[in-house]
Amino acid sequence: MTSRIKASLSAIALVLFTGGPAAAESISAAAFHSKVVSLYSFEPRTLGKESLQAKSNELDEFWSFAKANVQEVLPLLRSELGNPSNSSFFFYDGAKLLFALSKDKADQALVLRSLPRADLRSVQHSDYLTTIHWFARNGFDTREAAFRILAFPDFKAFIPQHVLTLGQDYSLIYMLFPSRESTYVADLAERLQGEVDAQSQRSLLLALWYTVTPTGVAAIKNFSEEPSATTENVLYARELLSRRAGLSISLSSDGSLREERTKLMQRPISDEALLEFDTLTMKLLAKQ
Repeated sequence: MTSRIKASLSAIALVLFTGGPAAAESISAAAFHSKVVSLYSFEPRTLGKESLQAKSNELDEFWSFAKANVQEVLPLLRSELGNPSNSSFFFYDGAKLLFALSKDKADQALVLRSLPRADLRSVQHSDYLTTIHWFARNGFDTREAAFRILAFPDFKAFIPQHVLTLGQDYSLIYMLFPSRESTYVADLAERLQGEVDAQSQRSLLLALWYTVTPTGVAAIKNFSEEPSATTENVLYARELLSRRAGLSISLSSDGSLREERTKLMQRPISDEALLEFDTLTMKLLAKQ
């Protein structure tokens, strides 16, 4: 970064935080909080094109300043992400900023806790999916972030590299299945018991079926006998229970197949990976 650019960013600090000639080191927590409030007190989905572009330009400046003053900004940003009074969009964009600034595991864990606090109607679903998938394949517990999409039945992510569109169901699977089934199968069953949205119920049913576990089968069976469930979803649950492996046979052990499937879901998202995922699932099903 040239000295001219650095000087420009210091000027941004002047305007953003202090109201007068001051170095980045002098940014107070109160001034930083005030700027976060003024910058992020909006939801992108409520703005028109011109207003959204103007806000985007402001946020670009904020990010540029943060990247030029990482050590000064990091503690302030961490504090703001821990402040529940901030806007929901800040918890997304601010978390992505922290993700860009720090590779520290504790910071990454804070990012993962913050992202699901956003209103997902105001963020790109594809970005949310790929970000949570990154955390899942790097060993983080993504249950809270994954289950967040159940509040948004229309959740849909597009993966341009493979011209692949994933609905809520397979997005949920990609956010969970890079981890072992034992990590989340009980949570899936519990969420299904309390879920009222029909589409989210179907997403949970499919995820439970893919676990190929007694817990998953029991949860689907219980749902299929639930008198309050819609006829369509009861039939869907019964269809899942009736699925058979056919000629899908493997000499590998159950544990080996599960490990192979987990590693497969840690690969980049693709339609090819999903086809292999189905093949391994059928081989697991044949062993039950």
